[in-house]
Amino acid sequence: MACCKGNRVGRCITNHYQDTTFVRSERQLEWERWLIPGLIPFTRYLLMPASVLIQMCCGSLYAWSGFNLPIERKIYGPNGGKDRAIAVNVFYVAVAIFAISAAVLGPWLERRGPLRGGLLGASLFYFGNLLTALGVYLNIMPLVYIGYGVFGGAGLGICYIAPISPLQKWFPEMRGVAAGLAVCGFGAGSIFSPFTQNALIGKDYAKTGTVFLGIELTFVILGSCYFVVMGLCSIILRMPPPGYHVRGINIHTVKGAEMVYVKSSGMELTSSTDVKPTLPVLDHSAYFSMTLMESLQSYQYWMIYFMFLGAEITGLLIISKIQSIASNQFGRTANEAASINSGLGGMNLLGRLILPLISDLLGARKPLYCLSLAVQAICLGCLPSALANHSFGGTLACAFIIGFFYGGGFGMIPAFLADQFGAKNVGATHGVILTAWAIAAVCGGLIFTAVYNAQSHIYPNDVSMWYNLDFRWILAPVLFSFLLSLFIPANLRDRKLPRAPGETFRYRFINGRLIRFTGCKVHMLTAAEEEAEWQTYLAGLSNLPQSKPVEVVSSENGHSREYGHSSEYNHSREYGHSREYGHSSEYNHSSEYNHSREYGHSREYGHSSEYNHSSEYNHSRHSGNGVDPFSQNGFGKVQVY
Repeated sequence: MACCKGNRVGRCITNHYQDTTFVRSERQLEWERWLIPGLIPFTRYLLMPASVLIQMCCGSLYAWSGFNLPIERKIYGPNGGKDRAIAVNVFYVAVAIFAISAAVLGPWLERRGPLRGGLLGASLFYFGNLLTALGVYLNIMPLVYIGYGVFGGAGLGICYIAPISPLQKWFPEMRGVAAGLAVCGFGAGSIFSPFTQNALIGKDYAKTGTVFLGIELTFVILGSCYFVVMGLCSIILRMPPPGYHVRGINIHTVKGAEMVYVKSSGMELTSSTDVKPTLPVLDHSAYFSMTLMESLQSYQYWMIYFMFLGAEITGLLIISKIQSIASNQFGRTANEAASINSGLGGMNLLGRLILPLISDLLGARKPLYCLSLAVQAICLGCLPSALANHSFGGTLACAFIIGFFYGGGFGMIPAFLADQFGAKNVGATHGVILTAWAIAAVCGGLIFTAVYNAQSHIYPNDVSMWYNLDFRWILAPVLFSFLLSLFIPANLRDRKLPRAPGETFRYRFINGRLIRFTGCKVHMLTAAEEEAEWQTYLAGLSNLPQSKPVEVVSSENGHSREYGHSSEYNHSREYGHSREYGHSSEYNHSSEYNHSREYGHSREYGHSSEYNHSSEYNHSRHSGNGVDPFSQNGFGKVQVY
């Protein structure tokens, strides 16, 4: 019996992570065309400010260190503002639940859509704030753990991934910028939150007991504001319609496959720039697409996982303690400590914006992660000396640099995952990888606190030594992640190009050249040799069956209709659009789904008469690039990019 139950649970978990199909009715697709039905049409650019505002509310988590001393004073009594290292554990619990909820509900979010995810997360976070206020009022610390740590953390985890997933799907041509803008708000939240918290609680409350509104009302007021903002912005979130892609990149495309095309009339291989728009081509990008389970079971995913853990652990721990370090190690006031926390949040924000932008310009994320880990290792080596010498400027410089690369790591990871495993899976793959962040917070945080307590007892009169050992042990996981990052096969050819006879290992050098190790021989392929091998490999794929990523639209009578992208649904040279967002003759559906040759739509976007649009929505502009079905003019009038 127990075995049967175990098998049933295992099947449920497997099915949960296998199925990420988002089913929408025709009525829902029609509704999603509009921001305000009949008045303001939806455009993908509205997602950016909505995402930033949601993430700013989520980013208030980073300002939790401003609650540490006030909560400890309220519950345990005054002690001159000295850090007891108790309330900080709420932060670690919240981060752990944050990541678990993101990992568990990531596939659910892909199936149900970001609107439901955003509203659920906002509600949980609001309830968590109210429960935390009650715990502080009653002086019950476990209630604070449950309120902010469990319910608040769960709500933040869902709200964090809710805007990231649709942005990666709507902006496939600029994944880094889209990811950076989405998560920059998280860093921005830690800039203003310390000041609002300090002003509402009371200036220097932890040291003097001076109260303005108090801790309880602060949680109620801020929680209410967060709930309203997150709820309203969640209404804007939505997934792209079936068949959506821009510049030849759809939600299934992995990096390197968007430029892979073969002439359908023969085996001659071409690039995406030298094929005339009138020539039919076979798009092999579907062959390289991955399901969610394939992504999670791949070795490169877990290499990225542990690389991400090492890239984020230092910044995470410094953010959680920066105000305490400023107060206790350097004697700064509460306002000054809040300003330092905000400055660190500003660097966190800049990293989330600048590094993803640079990664888009470079066309690669891996080199920037290698740089991030190397610089963080250097800063960790300098921090103990800066603290021992009471160098306030040196300590802040190291902390701010680490904060910058910490934010950059978070800004690039959604785009990195979309590059490797497709934007279709990014909600779930990103959710799972956040558990690495949770491990860094919980395990790293507990070790950090234990070492801090031990050092403070050994050196009770020398505060400069309290963090010395902590910054030394963190160096080990950072260096390990740096070495690991060097060997991540981020290039599609590194993963898919067949091995040569006797080949034991391959590595892509810093100059972009592929190095092949065969026995004791080392051979660096020229660009021409590598291209020739790749073309030969692609030629062999032309006769293989290709996978068919499917999106489903549910009709009013309950039947589903599939929009596939396999070889039987081959796109024209205009990246899936024959005669303006239409489909080539081999893409023909039944009469219900037949697309017109002039505008690409029969009954506009291929739906039944219920979905019919007037001729004013037809669009005759023509381009070889991608299109945005949800343009400022709705589904029918297509905006070309």
